[in-house]
Amino acid sequence: MISCLQGFANSIPARASSLVAVASIAVAVICATGIAAFAGLLPASDDVAVAVTVTPLIDMQIDAYVKRVAAMD
Repeated sequence: MISCLQGFANSIPARASSLVAVASIAVAVICATGIAAFAGLLPASDDVAVAVTVTPLIDMQIDAYVKRVAAMD
């Protein structure tokens, strides 16, 4: 099994391997930046998680409540 994989690894051009490595590093950096923003670790990300997740949820609940009360009248 290992010898089969070694032959496959040798057939991949170096340029393709480096492209995959750069792409995977870019994805990791983007994910880490997003996690840091939600955790509030970035200077301009104060309360990003609250603004993104809680506010729309509260707005939806208020809208549903107002519609329900209006339907009762």
